[in-house]
Amino acid sequence: MEVRIRYMDPKTVQRIDELAEEKGLSRQEFLHAQLQQLAVFREENNREQRLQQLVDRNIQTMVHCYTAIREMNEFLHFDETGEDV
Repeated sequence: MEVRIRYMDPKTVQRIDELAEEKGLSRQEFLHAQLQQLAVFREENNREQRLQQLVDRNIQTMVHCYTAIREMNEFLHFDETGEDV
């Protein structure tokens, strides 16, 4: 599919050309890559946020497990010796 953009500020086009040249790309290749990245940015950002939430929940669960194991070990140690640790 062809996409055309009209009435661009010449300074903007010049800057786009400079950026493309820095990357060794044509204006077409540079804009193509930028538009593709823009199109998937929101989806990728949402995916990253969901992954971070999952990691945070896993960390919280691990902290709860650690606390429960520590308390169980203290209880078992107290039960074995009959003394408080």
